[in-house]
Amino acid sequence: MSRHNRADASGAAATRAPRPSLDRLIRVGETHVGRGVFARRALKTGIVLGEVHGEILADHPEDSSYVMELPSGRLLDPAAPLRFVNHRRPALAANDPPDSGGRGTFDRLQLAGRRGDPLPLRDARLPRLDRGPGGAAPHAPGQPGSAGGWGLTAAAWSRAGWLAAMALTAAAVFGISRLRIDDDLRALVRNTTVDFRLLDEVADLFGAPDRDCIVLADAHEGDIFAAAPLAELRRLVARLEAVEGVAEVRSIFDVRRQGAAGALLPVVPRTDEPLDAAARAAAKDRAVDHPLVAGHLLSRDGGSSLVLVRLVPAADRPPLLPKVVADVEAAVAAARAESPALALQVTGLPALREQAARALRRDMLVFNSLGLSLAVMLSAAVARSLRSTVVACVPPFIGAVWALGLLGLCGMPVNILTSVVPSLALVVGTCDSIHFIEDMRRSVRRGLPPLAASRGAVQRVGVACGLTSLVTAIGFASLAAAKIDAVRGFGIAAAVGAVASFLAVTLLTPLLASTRFCSGLRLGRSSRAAGRLANRLAAFSVRHARPIVAVGGLVTVLLAWAGSGLDADTKVVDSLPRGASAAEALARVDAEFGGAIGVDVLVRWPDTIDWRDESVTAALAGVHDVLAASGGIDRAISLATVAGSLPPRARRRLDPDHVRDLVAPESHAAVVRGRVTDLGSRALDGVYGRVDAGLAELAQARPGWRFDLGGMSVVSARNIRQLVRDLGSSLLLEVAVIGGILALAFRSPLAGVVSLIPNVFPLAVIGSLLVATGRSLDPATVIVFNVCLGLAVDDTVHVLAALARHRRAGLSIATSVRRAVVETGNPVVIGGVVLAVGFAAVTASSVPSLASFGLLACAAVAAATVAELVLLPALLVVTDDLVRRYRPVFKDGIFGPAAPPWTVIGAPSRP
Repeated sequence: MSRHNRADASGAAATRAPRPSLDRLIRVGETHVGRGVFARRALKTGIVLGEVHGEILADHPEDSSYVMELPSGRLLDPAAPLRFVNHRRPALAANDPPDSGGRGTFDRLQLAGRRGDPLPLRDARLPRLDRGPGGAAPHAPGQPGSAGGWGLTAAAWSRAGWLAAMALTAAAVFGISRLRIDDDLRALVRNTTVDFRLLDEVADLFGAPDRDCIVLADAHEGDIFAAAPLAELRRLVARLEAVEGVAEVRSIFDVRRQGAAGALLPVVPRTDEPLDAAARAAAKDRAVDHPLVAGHLLSRDGGSSLVLVRLVPAADRPPLLPKVVADVEAAVAAARAESPALALQVTGLPALREQAARALRRDMLVFNSLGLSLAVMLSAAVARSLRSTVVACVPPFIGAVWALGLLGLCGMPVNILTSVVPSLALVVGTCDSIHFIEDMRRSVRRGLPPLAASRGAVQRVGVACGLTSLVTAIGFASLAAAKIDAVRGFGIAAAVGAVASFLAVTLLTPLLASTRFCSGLRLGRSSRAAGRLANRLAAFSVRHARPIVAVGGLVTVLLAWAGSGLDADTKVVDSLPRGASAAEALARVDAEFGGAIGVDVLVRWPDTIDWRDESVTAALAGVHDVLAASGGIDRAISLATVAGSLPPRARRRLDPDHVRDLVAPESHAAVVRGRVTDLGSRALDGVYGRVDAGLAELAQARPGWRFDLGGMSVVSARNIRQLVRDLGSSLLLEVAVIGGILALAFRSPLAGVVSLIPNVFPLAVIGSLLVATGRSLDPATVIVFNVCLGLAVDDTVHVLAALARHRRAGLSIATSVRRAVVETGNPVVIGGVVLAVGFAAVTASSVPSLASFGLLACAAVAAATVAELVLLPALLVVTDDLVRRYRPVFKDGIFGPAAPPWTVIGAPSRP
């Protein structure tokens, strides 16, 4: 309920009339926006200058620059004719420095004629105290520097800005044209360890099993050795051999057996004519007993068979991989259409990687576009202005383009990590852009011209945005200490993206907002609901600061403790769409053939031992025993599989060309090849640890021999977990760096410490949510932590920047906090809602990892918003109270005794 109250600035009734010599105390001065009243000299308390009428409020309005606090705790919004704007008592405190001209900071009183009048602007020579809330007021048109500094006119400043934006965009477009996509798993987990050197050595000697596409063939009726399935399987093999990019195709037709006279004969006779029933039955009997067929190329019941399609070396990675896999899938589809007797599915690492990348690109395009569209529509609906939405959305989008262009100019590839950099730039840029627009809306409501409003926004909000970008860039740059090359590249790329986002938003938002199309009232309206919600949350936080800090701190600790048990784990199936045929084929191959992921053990012996020697076979058999005892590898093949049961004479007659894929006599090396199921990197890491221990025992028992575990699955299990650990551990370093930078920026060590809690709280929420849902850390979920931290830091910096401005104006910590939330709360709430809606669309993705990313991102946005509006205000109030109580002489940029409070005119001043 509002009413007018006959009261002075403190709310007390005026009892003394103005003195006749009032003209010696105040003067009427002209400004370019109207007449204002200024104090001629320092004013003593107890002098009545007039009566202040106004509206009694329970909470701060959206623009609280004129509001005065009453002893009752309520607020007075002054009305005409004496509307209080800015006044302070004489600068007697030792910590109140003189102004830039060396003069003491004298008190000044500014009064506006009526509520609708624009804010009286001061002359440039007035000290900082006489500037408007949050920064210097723009000059009148025609005065020096009226365009925003550097001696430029308004038109020149705008023209220079547009030229700079166009030049940067042109450079970014050129950089984007040089971008290269690199979704090769080897590049993602590559480092300088021995694992990759061993991987390359095995590939050179025996070929790489991770280049095998696997075709699973199921007989609809009977088994594979029925007449129709066997004939159709042979035609499928011929069709696959004709695909460009295929090095060789292995199937049950390629395995040979030892004949009665010692000759090697095919298990399945090669003939152009269909086999009769007796021949097929004999072939089946031989196949189910053959060590290289049973359990490897043929299921135990004979109903399924595998066809291994090995790609040429250059075709197992981009840019050739998509085309070769598509051709293999097309050949299988054509065979499926002509083969009613067989059900055919494609799996294997190359096919799985390409299908996962294809689904990820499709879903990211569809759902990110949907999320962006929903966010734009929501922003337009809230502001009731399409122009406002253009100003809010275009600069962050351009910032994302600049970030991509910088990646291309720097020669950085786009992989699963660096592909999130544009999204990160978009998230931080959107929040900053909304802060810019809200500040300019306040200036427009005060009557400032568009260019002046833009300049003021750059001075006030631009500093906070620049600090946010600096903090984010330095935090991500700390990833340069990671062990994985891809993580180091991601850190540099993310830092570049943060800088690009800042440049785009700071340059383009004021330029767009100052154009005729978007300026003035066309910027739309601020959301009263969002501002009211932010104000009420902050007011509740200030009133109940101590219990909120206690509960919030306890909850943060408990959530962090719950999330501390998270471990890294990744599965191939999580990157495939739900219900995809590739996922079903992978599960079938895991269950019936021991897995689709290859594992190699390279065995090397002294030069004095021949490869046909029995000791070689015995050593290989020992490796088989180690793999079988590991708990995850129960099917392996090697030279021992072929020659172990042969008599010595038959073993000596073996032709090395017939077992070239298992032994390299000239290098005195052999390989034991196995397969593992998609257990996840955490379980596989344990399996490989047991294998390493067993191989170490074999090497100790055989001096001069070497047994090395390798394979892409080994490297992936270990290095992807290391990748996730690097990303996760870097968060702690980022948080520490962020706290240190904020402490320096606001000249407040306590502010740096206090800011850690609301920044850590969203991270703790995400960690506990992962634990509650039974998920583990993977590259996608760890990236959410980084995005969340960037969002939380952005809001924290804006709140602290506004708080510091009000503290310099002499306001109490509680009032400064509430006014800071008045300025920043609306953008914080609107930005959080817009981002949450955008991320929520991603949860509908069919790819589990992408859907999980959307869910966690929504939780992160909500947690960060609550932390900034509830937890941070309470922490600030409680910290200041503790400082005043236990360290009364302590003072920094935010906490401790404030500058002298605003003078109460007509009554004794209150402390």
